[in-house]
Amino acid sequence: MFWLRPILLLAGALFIALLIWLDRRRPRRAAGAGDGTARTERPERQERVERTEPSFETATADTAGNEREQRRALPVIDWPASLAPAPTISPGAAVEAIEAGAVGRASNAAPLLTVEVPEPLPMTIDWPEENARRIVTLRIVPTGSDRLPGRAVRQGLSACGFRHGQFGIFHLPGEDGRVILSAASLVRPGTLDPAAMDFQRYAGLNLFAVLPGPLDAGRALERLGQVALELAGRVSGRVHDEHSTPLGTASVSDWRRRVLGALGGAGPAG
Repeated sequence: MFWLRPILLLAGALFIALLIWLDRRRPRRAAGAGDGTARTERPERQERVERTEPSFETATADTAGNEREQRRALPVIDWPASLAPAPTISPGAAVEAIEAGAVGRASNAAPLLTVEVPEPLPMTIDWPEENARRIVTLRIVPTGSDRLPGRAVRQGLSACGFRHGQFGIFHLPGEDGRVILSAASLVRPGTLDPAAMDFQRYAGLNLFAVLPGPLDAGRALERLGQVALELAGRVSGRVHDEHSTPLGTASVSDWRRRVLGALGGAGPAG
């Protein structure tokens, strides 16, 4: 059995050589496996980077916004006492200071001019006794079947110089406060309430003069015709005489002459 020992030695040598060969092959496989792993992991890393990019942009935008806010904020400056800015004054305080200065200057100079608006004289109704008075009337009626709007009536009377007064109707005073003409509703009792007129509609107005009055009959009738035409234009109405005859600019003169003839030239009262 002398041949068994060489065989065992040869087998051991071959086994050692095989182990050495395997050890040399192992690093190459690990490197190849590492390359494959890196290749497969690259897309995942790219996805992670892409997913985190929006949050990075938001943070950048927030940081930029904060920087802009910090730039907008006014810096705190320690001014020297000699160069300190003047204190701010509110608009109201500035106006008061200007007015105070103006008043102070005015007191040292010429006195301020004050314009006083005179209050209107109180109206006076100085009608003759009932058995001695003559009443001349003109009517203002709607141009169609509709009624006169109360707001237009109130504004028209005010624009013509009428003021609300005694008997709950409107009156047109003269320069001395004596009533020349009066206006009432065409429907009895004839009263007109300025507080409620804007919400009402009227079938018409009675515009009348009581003679003898502050003016002589001729001037009173002339004023009655003029005011009636003006008021009718303001309320989009038309003028009728006591016989419901329509009157215009030309026919008012004929009406005036006719009424004067019937009155016999009544003069002014008092």
